[in-house]
Amino acid sequence: MTLGLQSHAVKIEMIARFCGGDSNRSRFGLLGRIKSSSSVRITSMLHESSDNAAFPRLTEEELACLEDIGTVRQFSDGEQLFDLGEMDYSFFAIRSGAVSILDHSHGEPREVALHEANSFAGDVDLLTGRPAVISAVARGDCETIEVTACRIRRMLGEIPSLSDKLLDAFQLRRARLEASGFLGIRLAGSSHSKETMHLQEFFYKNKVPHTLFDTDTDAGKELLREWDVAENETPVLGCGKRVVRKPSLADVAECLGICRDIPDELYDVLIVGAGPAGLAAAVYGASEGLRTLVVDRMGPGGQAGQSSRIENYMGFPSGLTGADLANRGYLQALKFGAQFTAPVSVASIVRDDKGVHVVSFCTGQKVRTRTVLIATGASYQRLPLDACERYEGMGVYYSATSVEARLCRESTAVVVGGGNSAGQAAMFLSQHANDVRLLLRGNDLRKGMSSYLADRIEKQSNIEVMCHTEICEMAGDKHLERVEIRNNQTEERATLECPSAFIFVGAKPHTEWLPDSVALDDRGFVMTGPMIHHHDKLPEGRTPCELETTSPGVFACGDVRSGTTKRCAFAVGDGALAITCVHQYLQ
Repeated sequence: MTLGLQSHAVKIEMIARFCGGDSNRSRFGLLGRIKSSSSVRITSMLHESSDNAAFPRLTEEELACLEDIGTVRQFSDGEQLFDLGEMDYSFFAIRSGAVSILDHSHGEPREVALHEANSFAGDVDLLTGRPAVISAVARGDCETIEVTACRIRRMLGEIPSLSDKLLDAFQLRRARLEASGFLGIRLAGSSHSKETMHLQEFFYKNKVPHTLFDTDTDAGKELLREWDVAENETPVLGCGKRVVRKPSLADVAECLGICRDIPDELYDVLIVGAGPAGLAAAVYGASEGLRTLVVDRMGPGGQAGQSSRIENYMGFPSGLTGADLANRGYLQALKFGAQFTAPVSVASIVRDDKGVHVVSFCTGQKVRTRTVLIATGASYQRLPLDACERYEGMGVYYSATSVEARLCRESTAVVVGGGNSAGQAAMFLSQHANDVRLLLRGNDLRKGMSSYLADRIEKQSNIEVMCHTEICEMAGDKHLERVEIRNNQTEERATLECPSAFIFVGAKPHTEWLPDSVALDDRGFVMTGPMIHHHDKLPEGRTPCELETTSPGVFACGDVRSGTTKRCAFAVGDGALAITCVHQYLQ
């Protein structure tokens, strides 16, 4: 439909151009009005199309299938179907009557949607298992079909047409809810606080709707007074009726229902890390019937999830953010039955005499699994400056998302690095900052960056590429205020006033938690397959598959693996290949 509408608009544009010129002003004016009215119709049709996707109608066949899975329930006017904060709430298809969806984030409930006959109530948290962020109330007497939380995945598997509708609708509804002024979780803290930024990163990666009340503003100070919280007790979180001072990520996860008890069962594969490689492995593993558990110390996305835009990933010609890609993979894996929990890190791995791996987490929980897949990726390294660590979260960042972009409005942003991530960050920040300085240690922008991206950077008027340039000093009072740069050829120095520097250099693998039985290369990356055939840590007589490590039943994929190409698409392919290796091992 969209393509057809675009073609219609192009035709009108061609007619208008053909009739342009002084001698055709009267005809152009008429066609201009035709074009204007057509644009209005196109916009209206696109909006209607979006409405249909967010609030689709259920067919009689789908309703009949739902009756086989669920239970018919009657509700009286004003009766609640589910409440704000309710865990494991049900999916409701509406046979007759109407259901009002209420937002309580402003104090008084306000209606944000009305579901009528042949529609359904619910949003994306039906899949994630998190508490409801809205409530649902019957408007008039209504008849519904209730599918309880434990049967939702069965519903998605047995009714494919409904599965597609739900996944699209859930995401669109959440986006519309956030755009409607929904506050979500209220977070009060300084935008220059390392702790506040850490919490925002957690919310961003886990797709938790939230609003930051900067305590340097009147609104932030008013909220602190409302909560009776001193500024030295920030950041502070308003989670439902609770106010949590200086929360840890574990506190936040518990408050939001993100980190849940892990069932005591034997898993086929435990995936450690939820970046592109881990998410791909989760999708393929769960869809092929493997009992799959994914843990991550922050949330879905990994390093790619911090990317402001990915344009060279096949199937997305207009590009998408790393967070969007991660969220799609996360929901896809949930649809197939993969289990997720965060924030969780691994404390130890022990292989028992039956070949089962017993994995202990930082939370004290233990999991038994037949195989372990290492997908913890790599992160950008700090600059070799003492001040770099001091200003982390207070002017020094390793990602460029909407969270960080707000902090460099009407100022200068410095980006360090010559890879695609640095280039994408520079382009994204150029839409927010007055100007962007991209610092390269060398002199070739295309050495580590895709040509299309380098071309765009060179054409962007407010991006300046500074070759042979490095940061040699950082300074500021409570947060970063300026950096001193040095030309590594001429030794010439200059000072740049800037509140934020974005670092995209080096790659440090997250392998410090691995047991000694897993061999690493001299840079700390995990060695697998052919490169360990004669390694002294490999058990005698064992031939590992391509992604298997020196520890039998332990595999590695993505950026954490030695010798890989650090590209998002490669990581996804690696994750899929890892599940093939898992199948071979299990057989």
